[in-house]
Amino acid sequence: MTVAGGDSSILRVTGTATGCVVTTLIGSAGVECDLKSSGDALAFLESTLRVTGPEQFVEDGAISFGDDNEHELQFSTPRPGHLLASPEAGSMSGTCRWEIAGGKGQFAGARGFIASNFTLDGGGDLDELHCGLIYIPEGKRETGFDSGQL
Repeated sequence: MTVAGGDSSILRVTGTATGCVVTTLIGSAGVECDLKSSGDALAFLESTLRVTGPEQFVEDGAISFGDDNEHELQFSTPRPGHLLASPEAGSMSGTCRWEIAGGKGQFAGARGFIASNFTLDGGGDLDELHCGLIYIPEGKRETGFDSGQL
């Protein structure tokens, strides 16, 4: 994250990530979770985060996918997200809900929601986990998902 134009209430967020496989096991010892990378292809996040009050922010941006970033989801927060001091010293944790307002390529006309949960350390490093419910128009379904959801 970087400050945009010298205004500390506006932050420019950029990031890259591979896809991942999330495994959650529930057993007699409790809950166990594991994240594993699912390949070398990257997704790219670019957004603008605006601090709107104590522990609150709004955000808009895009996530692009594919060899030439030809597939893109565009999003914004319909309500403020929350950012709090984390139990880990020197870091913050937060959450927000992104509303998908369309996109390009495979995601043209897409609608839905993405839940974003993240941590931000004192050096500006962002770790983020997204979970989405995305509806893709009938003519754009090239993913193998027959329900229209990703």
